[in-house]
Amino acid sequence: MKRHSSLIPLSWEHHDALVLAQGLMLGRSKAPRSNWPTDRRLQVDRVNEFFQERFFVHFDVEEMYLFTKVTARMPDQTALIDELRSDHELLRRLVGELSGGSLDELDVKLPALGRLMTAHIRKEERVLFQAVQSGLAPAELELIGIDITTHLTSQGNCSLVEPR
Repeated sequence: MKRHSSLIPLSWEHHDALVLAQGLMLGRSKAPRSNWPTDRRLQVDRVNEFFQERFFVHFDVEEMYLFTKVTARMPDQTALIDELRSDHELLRRLVGELSGGSLDELDVKLPALGRLMTAHIRKEERVLFQAVQSGLAPAELELIGIDITTHLTSQGNCSLVEPR
């Protein structure tokens, strides 16, 4: 199913997060010209930077505009929204532990973080976004898109609004 334009900024951000997750799982990048570090401590720095600058805002946007609307208009999706909110909290906690200096067992923690990110994003893209596109009216989707874009531009985070 083609992605509705209101959800595309979130999908762009998901793509970038999946690239990060792959680096965490593999411990390296598949891209020949990538500047992905192989040192796990430097990977922690990348994770912290990505989440602080971009993905925590992404979570906030999803929770404020998408999850709230889905819960109100699609009560059959409440369990999914609760699960996705729990994923967000777990990801916030894990990244917080890493940024707090918890650098033990990085060869275990970082791939696990990458797998969690991947599973969470796939659930949003393949389950939530599909349900939203078939369960909400086009006008509702447009309003969600306006809210997302307005929020992101007011935060100075245009990386979700314009393709990179």
